[in-house]
Amino acid sequence: MSLAGVAAQVVTIGLLFVFWRLGQKWVVVPAVAVMIFLFFFLPRVIARLEQRFHKKALMMLATGKAVEVPSYASRQVLLSLFGASAPVDAKLGLALTQLGRFEEAIECLSNAIPFAPKTELPALQAAYVKSLLVTGDVAAAETVGMQMLKHGVTRLPEVLVMVARAKLAQGKTGPETGALLEEAATMDSGGDTAMMCQLTQIELQLAHRRKPIELSGEADSSQPFVNVWIHLVRGLLREQRGKIPEALSSYGKAIRKGKEDRCIFAELARNRFESLSRKHNPVKTQSAEPNIPSPSDANALDDVSRRKRRKRR
Repeated sequence: MSLAGVAAQVVTIGLLFVFWRLGQKWVVVPAVAVMIFLFFFLPRVIARLEQRFHKKALMMLATGKAVEVPSYASRQVLLSLFGASAPVDAKLGLALTQLGRFEEAIECLSNAIPFAPKTELPALQAAYVKSLLVTGDVAAAETVGMQMLKHGVTRLPEVLVMVARAKLAQGKTGPETGALLEEAATMDSGGDTAMMCQLTQIELQLAHRRKPIELSGEADSSQPFVNVWIHLVRGLLREQRGKIPEALSSYGKAIRKGKEDRCIFAELARNRFESLSRKHNPVKTQSAEPNIPSPSDANALDDVSRRKRRKRR
């Protein structure tokens, strides 16, 4: 029962006491009826609504209809007034993550995780780590991800990759980062997770000034932020090989694809684009977003993370 439900029960009891003291004994019958509803029937109604919302929202998420979850959640008036907020926040956070609305997802997921059942916790934590990383809060992404890896029941390959990328963003290019990527690679997860693992491996190799593995020209993803990441890494590879015009083209694609939602990979691409433009072709570039330092500049990236945390507050 939510605070609204508890408040309604307390107010009803208080009003019954006041009217009784005033001699208005006629109010006893309707007050008792309201109390019976609030104490016995309303909790059952809310429990059924929560169960129905849970099943339908999960069906939407599983069938690629995550875009419908926010509007469906907004129509649950009784649930929002008298139900627990955590079950709704959990499904809403997962849906917003699928939709790439990571800044909105962070608040929902942070509210839901403390109250989530063990069966739902891994998915919520993984979505939370992803949202923190993509929005640039890499220190928090590493902390939450490492806690999940140490204390969770399973070690999800996606979380392994996200933690490795968060470490890399802070300049932590040591053996632990490589070990996380190697473990993720052995799980053979495929799809977007395999692509993210490959992208992080390439960035780690570039950080160590080693010959990087090849990135396929047909590399693609169903997740917009991963596509932005692909263009960023392709630009880094082309820049490393001295192909500056091609690198600028890749960075430009990353900037354009990531302009709608705040994405750390688009901002990193913007930084490289502006840096190369000033160095090789001093043409004034338009930038609506603040500069973000390269992945190896840990101190500057920490400053960006702190600014974003203040903004969310």
